[in-house]
Amino acid sequence: MRALLIAMTLVLACTETPLATLAPTGDLVLPTAVPNGRVEVVVKRSYPVGSTVRLVVRLVPTTGTLRGPIDPFIQASGFHGTATVKHLAVEPITALPGSASVDIAWDLRDDAGTSVGSDDYSLVFSVIDDAGRSTNVGATLTVR
Repeated sequence: MRALLIAMTLVLACTETPLATLAPTGDLVLPTAVPNGRVEVVVKRSYPVGSTVRLVVRLVPTTGTLRGPIDPFIQASGFHGTATVKHLAVEPITALPGSASVDIAWDLRDDAGTSVGSDDYSLVFSVIDDAGRSTNVGATLTVR
């Protein structure tokens, strides 16, 4: 009996309860390298259908300047290729070494004013450095 009690105690002592895997929380920071620094797009993991998509574009030059976002638009991709959904009216900013940011909002409507549905969309824009080099930047926006 004593041996059985010791064996059970050892088994219970060696058994670990598996840790629960938590779903990631918080915003996603999507970096893109540019010749003189980086661009970060800060997005939510998902946006609810019918809400406004709000995100931040950070320009982080290490030398010189960065200007952007230039000509931002939303596109959708599907079996038939990509299509522009919405052109966004955003005033570009110029960042010196350090960092500067601009807030962007999309009302989940296309250029015709029609609401869009659940899908993955892309924010696409370019940035230009003080040497005139242009870099395209993209970030996925999940709408569910």
